This record gives sequence, structure tokens and C-alpha cells, in this order.
Amino acid sequence: MNARTRAVRRTVVGTVITGMVTALGLLAPSSANAAASDCAAGYLCVWDGANYTGNKCSWQNADADWWSGSVVCSWADDRVVKSIYNHGTSSAYAGVTIYYGANYASPIGCVYQGQMGTGTGVMIRSHKWTTTCTN
Repeated sequence: MNARTRAVRRTVVGTVITGMVTALGLLAPSSANAAASDCAAGYLCVWDGANYTGNKCSWQNADADWWSGSVVCSWADDRVVKSIYNHGTSSAYAGVTIYYGANYASPIGCVYQGQMGTGTGVMIRSHKWTTTCTN
């Protein structure tokens, strides 16, 4: 894959994840309540279905590889994330940076603490908590 293809892919993926996380204002209250009740405080939660449905994976800490890291997300290797919720509670972090690649390679965007979103979905392979979010 050449540099231009990677740049275009990154832009498209970044646009999709930005759409996912900015959809917060468009969510119905019942969807938000379902996400909040199904994602423990202090965790990042992702689902393979829209509106916080389907298979869920959740982490309390950073994970360098969802496929073989500290918490294995069994469906993330062949399905996209369609819903995401940063239910973080630590005042030390502003959000969670998510990455297309393992070992924090190819950042996609940042999900602010307390932010929920749904969208068309992207493949995510790693994430880590961050003190600042830049999208």
C-alpha cells in the first residue's frame, strides 16, 4: 500500500469515526440510557451493532491489541465497531484515542469522556486513555 492510499484511507476512516462520535447529539434517549446501563463506569465499551446492540467488548485500561491483548475482543478482527461509549470517570483523562492498527498505530480519533456515538463503523485494533483529545 503506497503512502497516498494510506493517507486517503486514514482520512476516510477518520471521517467515519468523527461522524460516530459526533452523533452524540442525535441519539434517542432510550439508546443513550441503554448504553449507559450496559457499560460500567470507568470503561470504554464498543458494540458491533448500531444503537449499542449486538456483541460488546469493554476495557478499563489501555489495550495495544484487541485481537490478542489484555482483553481479547473476539469479534473485532472481522467486524467493525458500530457503537462506542467512553464511560470513563477519571479526572486524569480527557478521552480515549482509538487506533486502526495494533500497538497504537494509525490513530483514528478520540472519544471524549462521557461521549457516545453510532455510525457506519470502522475497524479498531487498539486504544489508550489520553489527557487531551485532538481530532
